Amino acid sequence: MARLDSVLQAADTVRLRLADARTLLGVVAETGFATKLPHDTMTLAEILVWGRADRARKDSLHVVTAAAERTRLEERMRQLDSLLVVTVVNKSYLPKDPEAERYQDYISLTFAYRNKGTKAIRAFEGDVTFLDAFGDTIYSAHLKVDEPIAPGRTRQEPGRIIKYNPLRVAHERLRNTALSKMRVVWQPSDVIFLDGTRLSLTADRETP
Repeated sequence: MARLDSVLQAADTVRLRLADARTLLGVVAETGFATKLPHDTMTLAEILVWGRADRARKDSLHVVTAAAERTRLEERMRQLDSLLVVTVVNKSYLPKDPEAERYQDYISLTFAYRNKGTKAIRAFEGDVTFLDAFGDTIYSAHLKVDEPIAPGRTRQEPGRIIKYNPLRVAHERLRNTALSKMRVVWQPSDVIFLDGTRLSLTADRETP
C-alpha cells in the first residue's frame, strides 16, 4: 500500500476520465488486489487496462452464471408443473350464523389435486392465483398440502375457509366473481415424495 501511495503522490497531476477513475478505485478497493495484479510494478495506464479486462471478465462470468441459474429454474419449474394438477371444484360464501357457531363471514374454496406423475407424493406447496377475464389478479394465496397422493389418483379436500373482510377489494372480488368466470393458475414450489426425495425451486432444499 505504501508503494501505491507513493505512486499516486507522484502522479497527483494526472487527470483521468471519471470512468477510468472509477475503474482504478475499484481495483484498489478490492480485497487482495495486489496479489491479483499480473506484475509487481505497473503504470497507471497498465492498471487501468488490467482493471477494465478484469471487470469485463467478471461481468461475463456473471452473465453466464445468471443464464445458467435461469435455465436451472426453468427446468425445475417444468418438472414441478408436470407433477400436479390443482383445480378449484367449488367456491361458496358462508355468512355468519351464530346458531351454527359461525360468528364471522367466510369464503369457502374446495380444491382437488391430481398426481399426474409416476411417484407417490407425500406433501407439496405453491401459490394459487385467481385471474379475471383480462388476466388481472383477483386473489392469490399460498397453498400447503400435507396429504399423500398416489400416482394417477385425485384427492379432494374439505373446503378451505377464508375470513371474509368486506373492506378488502380482493375478498369482495373473490366473493362476487363466479368460479366459471375465473381462471385458476397453480405455481408449485416444493414437492416431497413418499420415498423421501424432494423437488424444490430452492436448490438447497432439493433432495437427490
